[in-house]
Amino acid sequence: MKRRALIQVAFLAISLGILAAIVVMGKSSIHNFCPYALVCFGLMKGNLWVLSLGIAALGIFLGLLFIILSMFWGRFFCGYICPLGTLQEYVNRLRGKKRSRQIPIFAERKLAKIKYWILGITALLVIGGLAWIFMAFCPIYAVSMLPRLAWLGLFTAIIIVIGGYFLERMWCRFLCPYAALLNISQFMGKLFAFPRAKIRRNLERCIDCGVCSLNCPMNLDILCEEYVESPDCIHCHRCAEKCPKPGTISQERDK
Repeated sequence: MKRRALIQVAFLAISLGILAAIVVMGKSSIHNFCPYALVCFGLMKGNLWVLSLGIAALGIFLGLLFIILSMFWGRFFCGYICPLGTLQEYVNRLRGKKRSRQIPIFAERKLAKIKYWILGITALLVIGGLAWIFMAFCPIYAVSMLPRLAWLGLFTAIIIVIGGYFLERMWCRFLCPYAALLNISQFMGKLFAFPRAKIRRNLERCIDCGVCSLNCPMNLDILCEEYVESPDCIHCHRCAEKCPKPGTISQERDK
């Protein structure tokens, strides 16, 4: 959708501008703008001292904001704002007409659990005062260190790019710990019966062709139910865009 593409490009340009400024000036931290600073610094011992200095305070605020909003709007952050998500989409498009093949749903669900393990390990490392171990693998932090090289973070960035070429949004689906955090937030919202935006398939209009599922970047089985209940939905609306019967798939809110 053109509107989504414009939003993605705008946030990607802003992110690259901030990153370039940090690299050139070297007077700030990339974690000031990273939502995952909520875990990297928010759980750190003496975090009140960290916040009082303003270090990563903005990132922690953004992390909390997107978590709260995800209770009502799902993972819109991944589909519209996250620069890594947008980058993966563009890299995957380099395949042209030879688009990524989807993996079996049962394998998708097993691999999707990895990001929760990464989230848990990260949190434990930070609480234990070993946050530097996770940060060493952070791809954004690695790029912000240029012209110096953070080899482990650069290795992670290469995995994201190469993996995203062969398997669309591989990072978002299997490895991103912030995605796991957003999914947990949605579960909490569901627990408290907060109304959430969902993708709905009109069962009367649907011809069960499966085009929606085949084109879903998150490999969701959209034909399974009337409403897409999976917290992994990024609300990209590609399913509606590719549907041969316009109006069959739409976004609605819980009543």
